[in-house]
Amino acid sequence: QHTKLKNTLRWLMGEEQIGVNDWAFVTVGGRWDRNSAFGEATSGAFYPKVNASLVVSDMPSWTSTMVSTLRVRGALGRSGLQPGAFDRFTTFGAATSQFGAGLSPRNLGNDSLKPEVTTEWEGGAELGLFDNRLAFDVTRWSRKTKDALVDKQYPVTGGFTQAQISNIGELEARGWDLRVNA
Repeated sequence: QHTKLKNTLRWLMGEEQIGVNDWAFVTVGGRWDRNSAFGEATSGAFYPKVNASLVVSDMPSWTSTMVSTLRVRGALGRSGLQPGAFDRFTTFGAATSQFGAGLSPRNLGNDSLKPEVTTEWEGGAELGLFDNRLAFDVTRWSRKTKDALVDKQYPVTGGFTQAQISNIGELEARGWDLRVNA
């Protein structure tokens, strides 16, 4: 019975947002995905997320007249990029020659394909001064991708001359986003 459920359930997701007195917020969620483009060796992927925000300037004890908005926030989450629907299959195309009809290699296929998975975190703050006439927003973020889906050229001795999609490599990026409104 477990095998039957595994082969029929394609995705499941849930999310919950909780707010406290309109100044503290938390969102927790997740998605489990089992795509038919995944190879047989892959059971699926889980993409969780959580974010929190605290609007300090909306708290009852807030008394500043110069700082009209002060908010701090953070988030952590995971997402995925699925292989193409037919990337896991070896395919051939029709070919003709002076000797008659035949087949020519097209896609080598890869039944071990997995989703490309990216994990990202970010943290930041928003500051508004003088009734938000001057506002600053700063965010620090970092992203890491594993099992990147990349077109790779394999040796052509097998007859497959086109690049084939494969899970290889890892990508990293990080940075700052700054914004000023006046």
